[in-house]
Amino acid sequence: MINIGDSALEYNDSFRLYFTTRLPNPHYTPEISTKVVLINFTITQDGLSDQLLGVTVELERKELENERQRLIVQNAAFKKQLKDIEDK
Repeated sequence: MINIGDSALEYNDSFRLYFTTRLPNPHYTPEISTKVVLINFTITQDGLSDQLLGVTVELERKELENERQRLIVQNAAFKKQLKDIEDK
């Protein structure tokens, strides 16, 4: 089930949604970044290799990718907490 507005809708597991942007460096929160695959078409060969490695790890070792995503979100929360403490 997926919630859209006030409605809960069923969806097919093979459904994919693609977005494009003309922004050269779009910013997404860490929570969003861990749940989507971002492809930068102006990327270097090394950057593309890193992205493809991430996709491969996700397919072959899902638990490792889940841990990486959890750590990214945790790191963002710690940075926010540190900023809040520094601002006091």
